[in-house]
Amino acid sequence: MKLWQKTYLLSTLLCALILYGCMFSVTAPALSATVRSATDAALREEKAIAAALERTMDQAPEGRAIPVLRTFLGYYEGTGLTFRVAEGEEQIYSTLPCPILKSPGTLGFLRDGGRLYLFVSDRLPSGFDFVYLKDGSATDGLLRRQVTAAALTGTAVALLMAAALYALLYRVNLPVSRLAHEMRTPLTAMKGYAETLRDARLTEEQRHMAASYIAEESTRLSDVSARLLTLHNAREESTPFGPVDVEELFSHVARTYPTVTYEVHWPTIFGDGAMLSSLLNNLVDNAVKASPAGAPVELRAAPNVLAVMDHGSGMSDEALAYVNHPSRFKRLHPGGGLGVPLCHQIAKAHGAKLTYTRGADGGTVATVTFYNSLTT
Repeated sequence: MKLWQKTYLLSTLLCALILYGCMFSVTAPALSATVRSATDAALREEKAIAAALERTMDQAPEGRAIPVLRTFLGYYEGTGLTFRVAEGEEQIYSTLPCPILKSPGTLGFLRDGGRLYLFVSDRLPSGFDFVYLKDGSATDGLLRRQVTAAALTGTAVALLMAAALYALLYRVNLPVSRLAHEMRTPLTAMKGYAETLRDARLTEEQRHMAASYIAEESTRLSDVSARLLTLHNAREESTPFGPVDVEELFSHVARTYPTVTYEVHWPTIFGDGAMLSSLLNNLVDNAVKASPAGAPVELRAAPNVLAVMDHGSGMSDEALAYVNHPSRFKRLHPGGGLGVPLCHQIAKAHGAKLTYTRGADGGTVATVTFYNSLTT
């Protein structure tokens, strides 16, 4: 895993923790308000029923208080309200679905059989212990909806934040990744020539050639580095163009890759030399990797067209779909890496289009077609 990806994961985790902490601080008061509202309503209702029951019993004929009590509370059957009336240890009336052993003066919630209930335990002025129990399904459903809404909102915001953070870090890291990708080939060549200068017995002319190549590659590497860091945000019209010698471009690639052969029928391109060199190096590097050891890779330049042909086993339909449209695919094809998207971007900056097709002998042909009249 790359460093920026580790940074992304840690940053996302930290932001998610902060986000869910904020969501909890916002949701907790709402849940408390829902609970408080439900308990206040239940307490008011219990007080009203208890007062009405007490008056009814006071008005009952002598010796009829208990039957009147049962008749009065029986009217609430099917309303979601159940009661228990006791005198000391003696139970006088009960329709409770579950036993409630709470001292008078308490209220709250309890859950039995997966169902939520609101209860109020009271003592009537007549001395009876009175328990009020209300079905709390509505309150339970409201609490669940509030928690679900908060969780879904937090998750949605976290996902959007994670996607935005990933895109930002990827965009910031992309120039560095491309630069590292581009540095591999010239650094490998420079290392080879430096080791040759150090270890081999060379003539003065060979030493001069090797030193010149190292100096040339270091200059090109510096130029490519600067271009890559600016190309990331550069528009097509801001790319500095000038006449570029195609023969020189091809010969430079051929010095780096000994199996390359080339034909030039388009001597001059109007473009950016460092970027075009990077484009060709990437295309040739992929072609060399796809070819059998020692197999030739052909470069051709015709009016408005640069082509790179290998003699490998060719690409699958999936691989061709990727290399022709890398921006449509999330994952990178093993044979493409960062070089393929970069080649498309360089081509686009020159008013050109890069396409990959199967060769006549089964290999792959990468063709850069220039449509911008300024390049001719």
